[in-house]
Amino acid sequence: MGFLEYIMDEKTVICNLEADSWEDAILKGGQILVDKKTAVPGYLTTIIDKCRTNGPYIVIAPGIAMPHARPEEGALALGYALVTLKDPVVFGDPDNDPIELLIFLVAPSVKEHNEEAVCQIADLCDDEEAVAAIMHATDADAIYTILQQQIQEAK
Repeated sequence: MGFLEYIMDEKTVICNLEADSWEDAILKGGQILVDKKTAVPGYLTTIIDKCRTNGPYIVIAPGIAMPHARPEEGALALGYALVTLKDPVVFGDPDNDPIELLIFLVAPSVKEHNEEAVCQIADLCDDEEAVAAIMHATDADAIYTILQQQIQEAK
């Protein structure tokens, strides 16, 4: 199952999350992974610690971050979550800040986040129209509709 199908099946979307900082966004948004038992709580603090040490390595495109860490740093099972922020936050990436969309990823092995999922995430991020629609969605159902369109277009 790829990223889009997983998100649709697991209902792992939060729309307009209120966050005071990038750290708060990771902790609050990433709670989906903890609640779904795909990551331990320490997985989220590891992401934050790594960003503080290594810079905003999780920022992948203008307005988009993909919080993730290595499998051995708290991954329990394959999991994804998609979170939009009510107000964008600054991660410290001058080319891509501020961030409005977070796509969380957790996998117990490098093999598990399969090529299909990675390609779907890349395709979604490359689709400026879809990303803008997701960022401006007013509720999770609107985001699911956009993602469903992405699945249909991929077929």
